Amino acid sequence: MAMINDSMVTALNEQVRREFQAAQNYLAMGVHLDGKSLEHLAAFFYRQADEEREHAMKLVRYLLDLGHQPTIPAIELPPGEFEGIKDIVQASLTQEQAVTRAIHELVDGALTAKDHATYQFLLWFVDEQVEEEASFGKLLDIIDMSENVLQVEHYVRHMGAEGEGGGEAEA
Repeated sequence: MAMINDSMVTALNEQVRREFQAAQNYLAMGVHLDGKSLEHLAAFFYRQADEEREHAMKLVRYLLDLGHQPTIPAIELPPGEFEGIKDIVQASLTQEQAVTRAIHELVDGALTAKDHATYQFLLWFVDEQVEEEASFGKLLDIIDMSENVLQVEHYVRHMGAEGEGGGEAEA
């Protein structure tokens, strides 16, 4: 069994909190969009919420596999109202950038501690964050180029359909 130090356990538990918070934030965004009859954008954010929960659970499982008790944290109440789609996507990109910084700090901590198992485990998250930031960056570009919200809804609908069919367009 790989040994990790107490500060890394604490840092991984904090990342569990970040991932669950992101899941709740995306769920709130999806609900907001669903309430505006933007079902494809809502579905995109619901998928993001599910994905963030999976990330949290991946961390939980890692801690359990190493014999540590994960902490399931309290999280902040997510926002309930949003100005518009661009604000939602910009907030999402900002959130993902913060998560990326946190993951990089975890990787740095693992390297400093010569915790090779945790370093290897975290590399998946590094790759995942590149994808997350790229997805939200592209969506923000589409919003900036679109003349109306229905064009964005159409784009997201096709993006989801390609992703479900095994294509690479899923965000």
